[in-house]
Amino acid sequence: MPPSVSTHPHTRRRFLELAASAAGLAATAGCASAGSQPGSTSIVSEVDSRDRLDPWIEIDRAGYRQNVREAARLAGGRPILAVVKNNAYGLGDRTVGPLLASFPEVGGIACVRVEEALAMRQAGVTKPIVVMAEQPDDAIAEMVHHDVTPSVWLDDAPQRLERVARRLDRPVPVQLYVDTGMNREGMPYRRARPWIGELCSNPAVRVEATYTMFSHDLDFDREQLARFESLLEWARGAGLELGSLHASPTVELFHLPEAHYDMVRPGNALFGNYPSGEDVRDRADLRPVFRLRTRVVRVERLERGDSAGFYRSFAPESPTWVALLPIGRTDGYPSAANGTCEVLINGRLYPVRGGVNSAHTIIDVGHERSVRVGDAVTLVGPDHPSILPHEVARRTGTSFLALIQGMNPRLPRHVV
Repeated sequence: MPPSVSTHPHTRRRFLELAASAAGLAATAGCASAGSQPGSTSIVSEVDSRDRLDPWIEIDRAGYRQNVREAARLAGGRPILAVVKNNAYGLGDRTVGPLLASFPEVGGIACVRVEEALAMRQAGVTKPIVVMAEQPDDAIAEMVHHDVTPSVWLDDAPQRLERVARRLDRPVPVQLYVDTGMNREGMPYRRARPWIGELCSNPAVRVEATYTMFSHDLDFDREQLARFESLLEWARGAGLELGSLHASPTVELFHLPEAHYDMVRPGNALFGNYPSGEDVRDRADLRPVFRLRTRVVRVERLERGDSAGFYRSFAPESPTWVALLPIGRTDGYPSAANGTCEVLINGRLYPVRGGVNSAHTIIDVGHERSVRVGDAVTLVGPDHPSILPHEVARRTGTSFLALIQGMNPRLPRHVV
């Protein structure tokens, strides 16, 4: 816990106590139980959730543990190269990276930015990390210095790696990215053979792995797989060492077992997201891995004729209580949740009625004052079917990935 939280006389906890006292409530040091929802796992972070009125994100270790086991089972026990790209799909790479790396089934981490890789190294990840993107000389040298493996696919990769090897006075470990038809990244397979041959025979280069990426169109995936296999057969015949082979993200983990190779490379599945397909939910039991949480900061009664929110968006026909949550769309909670979603407080659902603004959300408490200032609120999480990430995404007309990728990177993340 940062010293300012526990030693400064005007802490959030003190503010919470004063707010509760002003409302005539019996505030306690804990203020409100963050773990009172039935069926929830360890809710309260050991760090600072009891000291916060502002929102935070809880990363659920049990959810990730379950999803990693399911991915490893689908892969037939092969190791997992866990994709933790784009700030862990929005959930925080410095938190999620070390968590995933702690599981024995995870053999390494893949990301797409050098900054992500270095942040995860700094956060304590010791397993292999690969950056699945081309980088200039200086970035490659920095990656090698931090034991991070770069990917290459550009035509001049042999020359650039030679320059870096001279600077470092050591061979450069790399992974070769081959484009078999997605036409996004990678060395095009049609002209990959001489390029691979040059890299594999270059003493300045140590090829650790070779991989490709599928399009998720399963018929075309099989054509891509045939192209990759043809390239592998040529390399074996030429006596070239291509290192470990990987090709299967989440879709192909489920649907294309012949492409699992030496390791699989799921991202979405580890975060609780299924690929499309009629039978996928019967084949694996994936769990949500996070909660978006905050606390109630205001509870007031509306009389008949009163309204709440911009443009008087909520005007109840009879007296009711409303509560204010200090969380909004800039934190990652969709504006479209107003009128469509519910939040969970002390095991009970309350509808969002008065608008979701930049930093505030208003909920309808009902005819009885059943919540109080300081009560913990879960807006998205695994503790009730109505607030599951996929359900919130469905109700707000967005997607699972768009929802989690919209989480504000400034919100604290805590593993629970």
